[in-house]
Amino acid sequence: MLNYYGTVIRPPSEADSLILQVTLGCSDNSCIFCPAYKDKKFKIKNIKEIEKDIATAAAYYPETRRVFLADGDALIIEQKNLLAIFDKIIAAFPLVSRISMYASVKSVELKTVDELKQLQSKKMSLVYMGFETGDEDVYKFTRKYGSAQKNIETVLKLKQAGIKSNVTVILGLGGEKFSLKHAENTAAVLNKARPEQIAALTLMIVKNTPLYEICRLKQFRMPGEFAILKELKVLLENMMDFKCLFFSNHASNYVPVSARFPKDRKKVINILDKIITQSDKRLLRNENLRNL
Repeated sequence: MLNYYGTVIRPPSEADSLILQVTLGCSDNSCIFCPAYKDKKFKIKNIKEIEKDIATAAAYYPETRRVFLADGDALIIEQKNLLAIFDKIIAAFPLVSRISMYASVKSVELKTVDELKQLQSKKMSLVYMGFETGDEDVYKFTRKYGSAQKNIETVLKLKQAGIKSNVTVILGLGGEKFSLKHAENTAAVLNKARPEQIAALTLMIVKNTPLYEICRLKQFRMPGEFAILKELKVLLENMMDFKCLFFSNHASNYVPVSARFPKDRKKVINILDKIITQSDKRLLRNENLRNL
């Protein structure tokens, strides 16, 4: 079968896609909150090995329609090699309609709009990115490459190339101190970037991450369950009426949301408001069911 190395992570919406591992790990991997890819050093897989995986997958799944390129930042691959991978995928899977991947500020910066358009012409129609926050102070705290402003520029650059974006924001990332500031500024960034899809996750503080140690030293306090929901409500209240799919149905979230905005925005806000007002933990996802 296919050669997968270490833990392979994919977005929930790629559950039915062929997962093709073309890189190992993440090209940045400096975020203080993220436990992913700690079991491997970033590396681009050998093109021959990738071609072998494509041929193997084609033998087992010839009717594949969607392909997701793992691991954390496949777009970082040199353009000529990435185009060669796309060509192999298209030749091996005649029915393929979408190729998607994780990307970063860094990897999009390294591509010109014309290069992105080349990839779009070869079925790359969706890119997943971690915005995390729209607050510059909170962004600096995460130690992640880039900035909130650069996230906006990245999505607008992808739009120029005709590529849709699915961006992730993380509830709780501002801690108790910056909770509402984080929510308001994240909404402001989303209003400027207007990605086609937004996914809100709730921060999980995991052992063996720098954030875990910061919490242990009591230098960061996670907001409580209903404070997290208030953060989500403030985020939604400050979003403008632009079209997007909005999700907070990841396992980490206390209340699952899957909605079309702007049509469903007020309805979701009203639901959150009622839950916050009642402050009944029985209305929330059980803590034992929350996981990364």
